[in-house]
Amino acid sequence: MNVDQHLKVAQWHMEQARLHATSEHACGCPVNDHDQKAIDAVEAGMIEEEKSCSVPSK
Repeated sequence: MNVDQHLKVAQWHMEQARLHATSEHACGCPVNDHDQKAIDAVEAGMIEEEKSCSVPSK
C-alpha cells in the first residue's frame, strides 16, 4: 500500500472506533494477527516503520 492508502485505512479505523465509543454499535470483529501486532506495538510504545509487508498476499 502507498501512503495515501494507509491513511485512508487509518481514517476508516478511527471512524469505526469513534462510532463504537459513541453508540450501541459493535461489530464483534475478531482481532487478526496483523491488527494484534499493531495493538501490541502501540501499547508498548514501540511504533516503527514497517519496511516490508507483513501480511501474506493471497
